[in-house]
Amino acid sequence: MPIHAMHLVINTEEYPPFNYLDDQGQIIGSATLLLRTALRQADIQARFQLLPWARAYTAARLSSHHCVYSTTRTPEREALFQWVGPLVTNEWAAFSLAERDLSITSLADLNVWRVGSFREDAVGDYVANHDINVLRAPSERENIARLKAGLIDVIVTGKATGEFMAEELDIALAHLFTFSHAPLYLACHPSVSEVLLARLQTQLDTLRPPIAGDQ
Repeated sequence: MPIHAMHLVINTEEYPPFNYLDDQGQIIGSATLLLRTALRQADIQARFQLLPWARAYTAARLSSHHCVYSTTRTPEREALFQWVGPLVTNEWAAFSLAERDLSITSLADLNVWRVGSFREDAVGDYVANHDINVLRAPSERENIARLKAGLIDVIVTGKATGEFMAEELDIALAHLFTFSHAPLYLACHPSVSEVLLARLQTQLDTLRPPIAGDQ
């Protein structure tokens, strides 16, 4: 099948400002715009769909011709996918409600607090690997809702995402500290053509400046 006739299913989640739904139900965001433009220039047909992150990730891991973004490229995930990117860089941060006025400055300080993340999230996995108990919500929006309701004390997430959702939900958050930076990628099932993905990577490289962590 020629490259131009190949069709991808590209899964994503609500993770603003990189990928999210606008008021008309269209998937937008900085990573989405970059990826859509690269796909168009590479003459690759793709259908985008927005799902809860765990479903979006699992579909790309198990289903032929599926991909998922914006995905953190970790050693545990490396061999599971073919990778295109990076698209954007994510700053990993911890937040609390501003009204709590918590004094927390490092991951080690989180041991005595209820820490929230969401399922299959690399940020939450990273924190959990530092022997911190992480409570998992189905989605980032529910995670922030739990924080607002007092069910958890701290959330760990992308800094831009936390700030975007807090403004959207009219919640005053306090940025406690940043603990890492990670480039985000499109991760594709091994069934996807390597030739197709190489063409997509070439177009992507022409559209964005170099990002720290480029391979």
